[in-house]
Amino acid sequence: MKRYLIIIILFTLFINAKTFNEIEFKGDIDLITGEFNRDTLLKICHIEYPPIYKIWKKDPTFNTKDIPEFIDRIVAYGKSLGYYHIKVNQKTKKHKIILYIRKNEPIKIKSINITKGFERFSLLKIGKRFKTKDFTQTKKNIIRYLQENGYPTYKLNAKALVDLTLYQVSIEINVDRGEKRYFGALDINNSSKIDNELIKEQIKYKENKLYNVLKLEESYDNIYKLGVFDKIIMKPNFNSGNKTVPINLELSEGDTKEFSTRLGYDTYEGFRGGAEYIDHDFFGNLREFRLGGKLTQKGYKAHTDIYDPKLISPFLGKFTFRNELSYQNWRYDGYNEGLMVEKVTFGKRLLHLNHFFGFQVENNKIKSDNGALLSGSYLINSLFYKLVVDKRDSPMDAKNGYYISIYTEKAMKALASEMDYLKVLTEGRYIKEYKNMVLAFKVRFGWLSQDTPIFKHFFAGGAMSNRGYEYRDLGPHYDGDPIGGVGLIDTSFEARHYLTTNFAVVGFMDASTISEEVDRFNSHWFRSYGFGLRYLSIIGPLRFDIGFEDKYEFAIHLGIGQVF
Repeated sequence: MKRYLIIIILFTLFINAKTFNEIEFKGDIDLITGEFNRDTLLKICHIEYPPIYKIWKKDPTFNTKDIPEFIDRIVAYGKSLGYYHIKVNQKTKKHKIILYIRKNEPIKIKSINITKGFERFSLLKIGKRFKTKDFTQTKKNIIRYLQENGYPTYKLNAKALVDLTLYQVSIEINVDRGEKRYFGALDINNSSKIDNELIKEQIKYKENKLYNVLKLEESYDNIYKLGVFDKIIMKPNFNSGNKTVPINLELSEGDTKEFSTRLGYDTYEGFRGGAEYIDHDFFGNLREFRLGGKLTQKGYKAHTDIYDPKLISPFLGKFTFRNELSYQNWRYDGYNEGLMVEKVTFGKRLLHLNHFFGFQVENNKIKSDNGALLSGSYLINSLFYKLVVDKRDSPMDAKNGYYISIYTEKAMKALASEMDYLKVLTEGRYIKEYKNMVLAFKVRFGWLSQDTPIFKHFFAGGAMSNRGYEYRDLGPHYDGDPIGGVGLIDTSFEARHYLTTNFAVVGFMDASTISEEVDRFNSHWFRSYGFGLRYLSIIGPLRFDIGFEDKYEFAIHLGIGQVF
């Protein structure tokens, strides 16, 4: 008897110890997109394959005891989508686990009863499949509306009554708005050395205005982005006994210094790396100091930056101040550039917009063996003005919003500049999401008042411009080297379709024109068409684009971040 018992134990251990390095889903599954595609099922099973760029990481392995857990998770997932009769069977073959999925008939919604006035927030429909996520999202939609429109003390009673005998679902959602509330006084408990006035500037709501949780979230984000606090607690007090809601804000300063490094690659700069030291509270009151450098296959750049968010002037009132000093040595097609820049910027908020103005000194040394590109040293002193309006939902991976920038630069001999010119560069972007599709449009307009040396010209072509051409390679050339122009119109249209949360395919059309003569924009238009791929990684969207110009020659672009 003992012999058989030992054999059974050893056999059980052998079975449990058996490992698999592959998993396959069969049956009612979706090939690319859908609720039961491979990527989704892997996530449900908590199976994660390393991203393509993490070549040092190995693929996951499994053993026999993992299979029941995989089945339980898929069944629970199927029921959440309304497939209460879902069945999952398993089979093993060599080093592979095979899971057969049969969804069977979904459960349907028989009736819906929602408090009058809130029906518009429902994602549920009579006769349609009942999904737990739609029920949950409906509740969230109602709650969000109440919190953003002055009803933070609401009461919500929501039920989904599932009858497995009749195989139907009845929905009951009752809403009591409660009393309308308004923002009260702000009480700041600040243990840092930062003036409360600087903190109040980050607050987006106003006292006695209608309560809106979105204003609280924006205020919290603004304070977090300052980079100096390790504890931020923003708590509304709903027990004040009246219609106003006082806000208690507790702040504790953390480590304000950081050292960051960056590695990357794109098809123009090649491999690049950089490092930067940042102090977010340099001598207190949110003054910032930066010191960093960047090294690429095209050259290098070093910079230092000092920023003060609050200076007072009898004429300007409150304004910001920034001083930037940088030197870069860069190799462009046709010439090498050694550029030192000293730039002083004053910022002022006026008419609900942020305005930036100041002056800069540029000492530029050009070396070239191309006869059209004059070598020499150039000293340029100029005044500038810049306006930026950024309403995108993300600067790295925008799916909604718009962006506008206007930049003007005036160099004058009255400032001891060797040149006298006016340069204008404007840009507009618009991005809109439609379900799994994102449409984006961008246009740049550049104008120079007179011909200047090449390093002040406008260029087009590359990963962030007309993608049918290499970087700065569009337009007129001299002895094979691009020389840019004094006028520019550069447009791009892109459609991104998300196959999964992290993966998208892209189609685009770009068109550009560069003028070699001042005030003339009737030059030839350069058009390109193409497609690309996007993969949302931990470091941002990895971008691959291939563009074809009119003569069917093509350019390939790799990079990080969206074009828009």
